[in-house]
Amino acid sequence: MTVFADYAPWYDLLYRDKNYAEETAFVEARLREHGIVEGKLLDLGCGTGLHALAFARRGWDVAGIDLSPEMIARAKARAEQTGLSIPFRQGDAREAGPEHDFDAVVSLFHVASYQTSRDTLAAMFRTAHAALRPGGVFFFDYWYGGAVLAQGVETRVKVIEQRPLRLTRIAQSDHDERAATVTVNYTLFCEDMDHGTIRRVDEAHHMRYWFPFEVDTALNASGFQLATHAAWLTQDAPSSKSWAAYAVARKSDAP
Repeated sequence: MTVFADYAPWYDLLYRDKNYAEETAFVEARLREHGIVEGKLLDLGCGTGLHALAFARRGWDVAGIDLSPEMIARAKARAEQTGLSIPFRQGDAREAGPEHDFDAVVSLFHVASYQTSRDTLAAMFRTAHAALRPGGVFFFDYWYGGAVLAQGVETRVKVIEQRPLRLTRIAQSDHDERAATVTVNYTLFCEDMDHGTIRRVDEAHHMRYWFPFEVDTALNASGFQLATHAAWLTQDAPSSKSWAAYAVARKSDAP
């Protein structure tokens, strides 16, 4: 069972305010800046497939991998419903699979921060390297350590109502500064207002924030040439204002 096993059925509703089309357009623009204008794209850690579907609608030949079988099942169902042919498979981002000769690999929504050690981060990077053609481009986002340390962690509550459901998510975080990790303890209450029932789901998500020099070291060791780091959805340098940053790297020689 993966960390998203119970969370998966409510995942899309919880993130219905996330603008996948805008994010996909932004990532595509950065790929174009680095010479990748079309072709094969692998979504590494694809979740329920919404980014992958958005890329496919923009003309990319897309495939997707995710560790969670529950997420992959939802991604496959969504692709079938929309008439798009996307090969989604269950797999570990830290283990290279049959995917090869992709023009681009993207890994979005902090998959890199689910890698909580330098070794597992480098393993994820090697998977991307194995999937890319020579000169292919890797785009991924991560939690930026400077912002996490500057802002600290806090308890957050999110409520979404879509009748007959009301979802309440409480996120309580524990910060281990020595390990550079944050454990986010989610408590989710799903209320069926028509039937007066409530289901509770508890999950702990163990995350790591990274600094650009750590990311660069892992990229170099995994066979990449770094292109840039920036704050999410901008082209500005990472800053203390936003936990989300991204990096773009190009495949060089084999590690």
